[in-house]
Amino acid sequence: MDIKDIKGMFKKKLTPEELKTKLAVSEKKLQKMEEQLFDKQNKARDKAKISLKNGDERGFRVASRRFGMINGQSKAISSMVEMTTSMKDMLEMQEGLKEVVSIGSDLKQYQEKLGIDSKQLENAMTTVRSSMEKLNNASDIISTTMDAVSLSSPESTKSQEELKKELMAELQSEGAEEEELEKKIAEEEE
Repeated sequence: MDIKDIKGMFKKKLTPEELKTKLAVSEKKLQKMEEQLFDKQNKARDKAKISLKNGDERGFRVASRRFGMINGQSKAISSMVEMTTSMKDMLEMQEGLKEVVSIGSDLKQYQEKLGIDSKQLENAMTTVRSSMEKLNNASDIISTTMDAVSLSSPESTKSQEELKKELMAELQSEGAEEEELEKKIAEEEE
């Protein structure tokens, strides 16, 4: 897929059904990526723990850096999953609003036939249309925000520090458990 294909995708207006289908496919792909990243994150965490246990500071830095990067990607993917869900919800709302506009138009005609003032109904329809525009604008803002998400940040270093503290605590508790077991074995042998 080249840049012309990508630009073409954004120029063509999609029907709500096409958009729902594309969003569902994207959501499934993102969920699969999220699962894969979770597995990679666990592997990087385990490597960091082993390196820390063995006193391999360099190995820990490499593994914890990888853990932090994957953690950042995972957060971005999670946000994108949430975004697709929100966009699907907005589509459903938009379809409902279109139906309301259509019904409102019919009511306007009935009111005119009955001689009722249609100014109030026109104001309501204008409000509904502006709500639809706001939904579309919100969708654009969400897309722009997701494009701006950075996968590397100061959070990565913070994530490394938190991981190190967590793993050190685990290793200390494992060491204490091993010492207690050795004492019990020694006492039983005596």
